[in-house]
Amino acid sequence: MDIIKGIRLLAASLMTLLGIIYLSLIAFPDYLAYLEIEVALVALVGLVYVAVGIGIFRGKRLFDYLGAVIPLIWASMGILHYIAVKSDPIEFPFITIEIMIVLCCCYLVLHRATS
Repeated sequence: MDIIKGIRLLAASLMTLLGIIYLSLIAFPDYLAYLEIEVALVALVGLVYVAVGIGIFRGKRLFDYLGAVIPLIWASMGILHYIAVKSDPIEFPFITIEIMIVLCCCYLVLHRATS
């Protein structure tokens, strides 16, 4: 397997998986209220993550850029939320996965295949 294809598959899989996890958190509104996060915001982010994950898998260049920017914003918000509110460290695995997605997508952006 080509390294670009492997990194693309990893980024797309992690992005889609994280989107599905965020969408499944809608079933636990009490937990989201504990984290002081709105259910609609988590649902929107989950849908965006799934859509971007599918776009990365299909190899669309725009989605490589979106895959680098959107998780970076969401991870930054998670870090700031943890610092400001001192919530549970349950956010750290999500932030770690989002940083992995950002790194993979940055690699895809910087090492594009020339035709």
